[in-house]
Amino acid sequence: MKKTKKVLLIILASIIGIIVVGFGSFLIYAGNPSEPLDDMYEAIESLDLSNVDIEDENDHISYTVSDPIKNIVFIPGGKVEAESYEYIAASLAVEGYNVTIVKPAFSLAILNPNQGSKFLSDELDNVVIGHSLGGTVASMFSSGDDRVTDMVFLASYPYQDVSDKNVLIITGENDLVLDFADVEASVDYLPSTTIYEEIIGGNHAQFGWYGLQNGDGDASITTINQQYQVITLILDFI
Repeated sequence: MKKTKKVLLIILASIIGIIVVGFGSFLIYAGNPSEPLDDMYEAIESLDLSNVDIEDENDHISYTVSDPIKNIVFIPGGKVEAESYEYIAASLAVEGYNVTIVKPAFSLAILNPNQGSKFLSDELDNVVIGHSLGGTVASMFSSGDDRVTDMVFLASYPYQDVSDKNVLIITGENDLVLDFADVEASVDYLPSTTIYEEIIGGNHAQFGWYGLQNGDGDASITTINQQYQVITLILDFI
């Protein structure tokens, strides 16, 4: 009996040890997400946000306007702080759209893939935008949801079927993070009318505004230039 109890205690201690090590490893991996650069906020100051209400909460940042054209939900890339996409969000709001940037736990949208759905509107058409991992996660809660009419994948691709949506995929010429083979392999999840756009000189990181990213290619255009092209393509699309 004592021997059995001792074995059970050893097994329990081993399980606890594995959990502790696993959680510690996760914290190390998820720690230190990429943060927005100061010059992004300088760029935002050039925008006229006098008619835009801004709300910064624990789980989201929202830009709302009176009589919005559509509702936009933005899912950040993995290990990138939501604030890094505020220039794009603010710029779209200035043009008459409600925009919400989701703040995932640990800056990893995959941990709660349905989080973005809580910010979808029941009154307006919804546009869901996702960068990198954020786009893949966006497809998970948008698939089968008739409230989502349009999807924009920034250096990303769908993981689930969004063939009933209007879809725009924007990539960067010098992106070395995105596996373009995965984009090609996702064709069965996409409508035949999918629009593909490439930003010449753009890379992966400059779809946000957080600086360099490990493994990425060097952009030959400025961040503001790439952001401007992204915003223009999105506005033309929606």
